[in-house]
Amino acid sequence: MCNGSERLRMVSKRISSVISISTLIIAIILSTSPVVRTAEAEALYAAGDKVNFIIHISVDGLRSDAVTNLGPENLPNFFKMRVLGAFTDNARTDYNYTNTLPNHACQLTGRSVLGPDGHGVSFNDDPGTTFEYVNGQYISGVFDVVHDQGLRTAMYASKPKFDFFDRSWNEENGAPDVTGEDHGRDKIDTYINNSNTGVLVDSFVTHLNLSPHEYAFIHLVDPDAVGHVYGWGSVEYYDVVMKMDTLLGRIFDAVELDERFAGTTAILVTTDHGGKGTSHHDPTVPENYTIPFYVTAPAVPAGADLYWFNPASRLDPGTGRPNYFASPQPIRNGGVTNLALDLLSLGAIPGSIINSGQDLEVTLPGGSATLPTVELTNPLDGDVFDAPATITITAAASAVKGTVSKVEFFADYAKIGEDTTAPYSLTWASVFPGEYVITARAVTAAAASTSSIGINVITVTPAQGDIGFSDIIIYPNPFRRSATIRFSLREYGTVELLVFDVLGRRITSAIDGSWGAGAHITVLDASGMSPGCYFYHARLGKATRTGKFMVLR
Repeated sequence: MCNGSERLRMVSKRISSVISISTLIIAIILSTSPVVRTAEAEALYAAGDKVNFIIHISVDGLRSDAVTNLGPENLPNFFKMRVLGAFTDNARTDYNYTNTLPNHACQLTGRSVLGPDGHGVSFNDDPGTTFEYVNGQYISGVFDVVHDQGLRTAMYASKPKFDFFDRSWNEENGAPDVTGEDHGRDKIDTYINNSNTGVLVDSFVTHLNLSPHEYAFIHLVDPDAVGHVYGWGSVEYYDVVMKMDTLLGRIFDAVELDERFAGTTAILVTTDHGGKGTSHHDPTVPENYTIPFYVTAPAVPAGADLYWFNPASRLDPGTGRPNYFASPQPIRNGGVTNLALDLLSLGAIPGSIINSGQDLEVTLPGGSATLPTVELTNPLDGDVFDAPATITITAAASAVKGTVSKVEFFADYAKIGEDTTAPYSLTWASVFPGEYVITARAVTAAAASTSSIGINVITVTPAQGDIGFSDIIIYPNPFRRSATIRFSLREYGTVELLVFDVLGRRITSAIDGSWGAGAHITVLDASGMSPGCYFYHARLGKATRTGKFMVLR
């Protein structure tokens, strides 16, 4: 069933050959198992905003500033979470440890590493033992709570050391199920470990389509692995963060294209640590303990800052490193699973101390019914435009509570403008060829909501016989100070290459002159440009080429 690089363990009652029977069993269990809902979850259920599925993603070694530096042009799916969901770039790891295994133990148990209520996993390699052996007592995790309610659980890991978690909660070492019907001691129904994160995400999508889990944890190793070799903030590091965005996009697509999951799924993204240089082991280094925490779920106010949304229970630590005695606490990665359980209408992990009161709020008390409404009225979904395009975007918005203060407009989750008065509109000029997601976000004093459509901007083919050139190559990409531009002409002519920022403002003319037929190389000087994403538009006669590049510092 499995190849050598993938270890799959599934309980016999869940095997794929009896998916239809398994689905029936789960339906019966869900109808008979007692469910203890929090007050917030009760409100969501009443509003029709219930969450049925949790996808908890830990991007190993993801630094917050990597996301902000790369921007929406390079990380559209991370920024999709920022535009459509709630987030912070200033969450914290465990106070004493900024290593992989300790912090993932925090995430999965809701406990600190040290102290009388800590999980005790201070080591960073699999010792071949269990939580109970290390701690002297059984340590419950998110898998216990979900599994014992008769729901399905999964772990998709990309480091061998995560076998420690599977072993701690397997059929031999997991605690007896004393909650309602006995669902067994094996708390992780599906466990897959594969260092190839592309294959790992393929496995997740396959299970999602055939036999979905109500709680799935996905671990993506790549930024940590590359950071240790090339350094956090290196070109190679940024490149692999962009790869993680692509994997996140595959997960989004799998969820949004299936009516079983669209509108009933919460996606939670955080990390175990950041990094500086080629290390992340010192817990006192800000680059190591400062991490992102993103949430998309039904009834989450679009674009909300999690600290702004939790003024009483969480305090933004600035650049500080508060310990576990500070009050209020910062948002920590260790609170992610009690948030997941809250969204699933389940109680906190027994023995947990991080977000154990499940008071990290991500939704409004009244659910989506209290959010403002917004609808894009122009263009229409699927409209096609000729490049370079000028597109008038309009939206209608209203508020149930308060008033709409503005409508913000985004293209592929990069903000392109806003309007503060109705009718809300924006003119988007000089739009390059490509497929774009256009989003309008209506904002009130207390909340925001969004509406999105897709459009296509196409290149008009030049007349036959027009002079032109081959595709332009800019390398390396991304780069820091300068890059090489390479192109080939079919015949002598004048070449112009203009550089624009993400708002369509012209920055410079990188090429402007006459060139002969054949291959050419020149230099793109970016020493005067700010870090970020840029677009280029090249022209020779009626032929054009467009593209983008990334400048780092």
